[in-house]
Amino acid sequence: MKSTKLFFLILIASSIISCSSNDDNAANLAGATSIQGCLNVVGPTAVYWDAANGIPTPFKNIPMVANPQGTFNHPDVFTNIRFTVPQGYTATPLSVQNLAFGVDLRRSNNDVQNKVLWRYYPLVSFATSNIDQIRAFAINDFLVNEYGFNGTPTVDCSTPNQTADFGGITRTVSNRAIRFGNTRAIISIAVVPTPLGSSASISISAGPINEYDDLVMNVFFPITFELLLPDRETLSDRDGDGVPDIYDREPDNPNVQ
Repeated sequence: MKSTKLFFLILIASSIISCSSNDDNAANLAGATSIQGCLNVVGPTAVYWDAANGIPTPFKNIPMVANPQGTFNHPDVFTNIRFTVPQGYTATPLSVQNLAFGVDLRRSNNDVQNKVLWRYYPLVSFATSNIDQIRAFAINDFLVNEYGFNGTPTVDCSTPNQTADFGGITRTVSNRAIRFGNTRAIISIAVVPTPLGSSASISISAGPINEYDDLVMNVFFPITFELLLPDRETLSDRDGDGVPDIYDREPDNPNVQ
């Protein structure tokens, strides 16, 4: 898993040249269009969609969670899922022995008009290796059980399934950007066949359309970056407050993280 993390870290951080604020990143990405070719998203949302498709992100600085309230550590230590939780959000771990693990991060869980869901399941076992079926299941489960939506969402962006071979291991990826009601979501599915079916990873980033760009810059990208950053614990922490300097709003003040 670490080599995969490092690969995506290089993609996302390839053009970072300094450490500043999310505002600088947002200004740099304002008006951006999708390099992948989706015409239905612009600005940070277009860049986030491109990143889901393996296209490097033109950051000027490291994205950081705005208004952090603490740190989530998955109870299964082998998962290495650890990230900063924004104010007003609740992180819920998923852990089913030998079948699935991951985390759901939610805001305004009982108000679908304002609800935000960030879902990261690095491992879910399925009895099938058909990625179209797995993607359909993941999207339907998310729509019905998280948002109570039983209709057909609008597909803004889609890509053909992409399959690559990594030393004899076949990995297929499928991405979608959809919207329904007041909500936009970007979904990424990756599937690796196994003797009993498949091992899949599921990533969903959903939130109100009118604030999706802000969520991308202040929640989705920063948490993704934290997860991809290897050996985060070895980073400098000058004030000793447990938050590495690059994520600390005041790195020399132990009373502010």
